[in-house]
Amino acid sequence: MTNTTGRGLAVTSPQLIFSEDGKHCYAYSGEKTATTAAKTYLDFETKDALVKGVLQVNGPVDDDTPTVGATSASQIYLNDVKLGIIKTDTKDENQPGTERWELILPPYSRLKVTMVDDGNESDRYASMSFIGQVY
Repeated sequence: MTNTTGRGLAVTSPQLIFSEDGKHCYAYSGEKTATTAAKTYLDFETKDALVKGVLQVNGPVDDDTPTVGATSASQIYLNDVKLGIIKTDTKDENQPGTERWELILPPYSRLKVTMVDDGNESDRYASMSFIGQVY
């Protein structure tokens, strides 16, 4: 895993990308299909930066029928220690379909976020993002 700087960077990257001025960073998973097997959405290291940011988890939704979704559980790991689980529900819609967590990531730490869904649905897509400020 490497941190990258500069223009023309891919917007979709599970790795942490720093802005040219070094004050901000971001990582985007892109859309991934719902599956009952744990799938990694974000996986990056902070290197020598302390990062304060927001993790956003967007539960799976059918791209053709927005009323069809899934229940999912996202597991958040910091340096291979599970911090917790975020549950989203875009199926029954009695729970939020999108959740946000504020995080402070120490220097030289690794954030990994996986998601597992209640079904294997090739037409239901989920995504995650992390937007942060570097200190």
